[in-house]
Amino acid sequence: MSTSLYETDYHRWTQETAEQLRRGERALMEVGIDVPALLEEVEDLGKKEQNALQSRLAILIGHLLKWDEQPAKRSRSWQATIELQRKRIERLLQKSPSLRHYLPEILSDAYSDGILLAVKETGVDRDRFVTQYTLDEILTTKSVDKL
Repeated sequence: MSTSLYETDYHRWTQETAEQLRRGERALMEVGIDVPALLEEVEDLGKKEQNALQSRLAILIGHLLKWDEQPAKRSRSWQATIELQRKRIERLLQKSPSLRHYLPEILSDAYSDGILLAVKETGVDRDRFVTQYTLDEILTTKSVDKL
């Protein structure tokens, strides 16, 4: 039994399905399918995956910043959130490997959101969050000491 693109890379499946719908638009419209609406829905499925990735990345960055900026306030909760977001990002990237190439593109916005999250949750001035992590540090290697 072969696996489908839907099973191996959901995001890429949404993009390729939308393109196939575009190519067959006239024939589909002749049988009464609202192709523009269908295209929009399929493309939105892919965008939701991208948005989920950016949101998880922002939460992860926010907690890494808090971890570094306020060592005296470190908690198991912060540690668990960091580990959880890393696992959820990895699962998302396993489900949709084509999302991996969006990481550099969304990093800046995720960083801005992460800083705002850290400011909101700590009350620390935004200018204190100057640490810049690489994607590798964010996703895997930035150490979070066990409490």
